[in-house]
Amino acid sequence: MSDVVLLLFFCFDCYIILTYTIWSDNLNKKKKKIIIPLLVISLLVPTWYVNNYSLKLTEQTIYSAKVKRDIKIAVVSDLHGENFGKDNSKITNLISGQKPDLIFVLGDMYTQNRYEQIDTAVELVRNLSEIAETYVVTGDHDTDEKYKDELNSLKKVHLMNYKKTNLSIKDTDITVYGIDNVYFSPTFDLHNEFDKPDSKRLNILLAHIPETEHFEDFEADIIFSGDTHGGMIRLPLIGPLYYNGYILPKLTYSEKITDKGLYSLENKQIFVTSGIGNYPVPLRFLNRPEVCMITLKNRS
Repeated sequence: MSDVVLLLFFCFDCYIILTYTIWSDNLNKKKKKIIIPLLVISLLVPTWYVNNYSLKLTEQTIYSAKVKRDIKIAVVSDLHGENFGKDNSKITNLISGQKPDLIFVLGDMYTQNRYEQIDTAVELVRNLSEIAETYVVTGDHDTDEKYKDELNSLKKVHLMNYKKTNLSIKDTDITVYGIDNVYFSPTFDLHNEFDKPDSKRLNILLAHIPETEHFEDFEADIIFSGDTHGGMIRLPLIGPLYYNGYILPKLTYSEKITDKGLYSLENKQIFVTSGIGNYPVPLRFLNRPEVCMITLKNRS
């Protein structure tokens, strides 16, 4: 179900409620007090459930002259300990069917201090790694040493907190960088941690938080981030209701916001996923939990 269909369904719900209210003059007040709330609940609960607990696949193409042949990357973020099917089978089945070459996990896979969720997060990463090589950065929630130790014990799982690795996928030379910052100082500079990226390679940065102003001078070609949850509640044509301290930021904030989707930043691109989980409460609207499938293509 697309978000457009979901919006139409919601509007239809409202139409039914309004029509019933207008044309129910023949009912006495006592019946109205019972029937109208039941009607509202019966129509809005399915809408709420679909918005928050139905998983969708978001597909995005990113072009680069450095890509030789198509490369498919699955992106997962911000699970916050949720379960979509037994052992999150809905997530793994959806990704497995796409046959990705790589998988990126971008942090906040469980909620801070919810230690019982660590096993859920580790199990999902383990199952993802059976599909393809999996590269992980942590966020501001999933920072416990137990979690990181368990990830480091898994085959085909690479914890990339301030690490880099060189790959060759389908004739494309790639360097993957990862950072785990939850705070960026005014003097933050990735060149203090990594050598200058090789311009002949496709340089990819994994960073949970999309603090784009801190990445502008680093020679990454593509940045993958999560954290934003897409603002949770989104409005047609307007975007997020609330994001990063601003209400209706696309109307009230003068700077470019990177809340969800693909953006161009001078000589680089950043893709931000709205993730899967419903932290702090399940109030997603027109912003369903998503697994992303990115296809890297040659620019020509």
